Amino acid sequence: MAVHSTKFGARRILVESCAQDEQDPAALTGALARVGAPTTVRARVDRPHAHELLWAADLIAYAYTAGGQLRRAIDSLVSAARVR
Repeated sequence: MAVHSTKFGARRILVESCAQDEQDPAALTGALARVGAPTTVRARVDRPHAHELLWAADLIAYAYTAGGQLRRAIDSLVSAARVR
């Protein structure tokens, strides 16, 4: 996702790490290095629940996957894109 995000103009990527604290930073920086992004994109892996703005994304993802009334409630906040 980080690589695709850079194609859409992302300049800052924040990842919440749960149980892979050592692997997440290496995977993130490695993926960005393969596309030449480290000089233009700031990427950071932080501990779970450290950033309140990520909570909103978690809630939206939960509502979307739950479907039904919850998905309809957040429908205007979600757009889908096929990433290859």
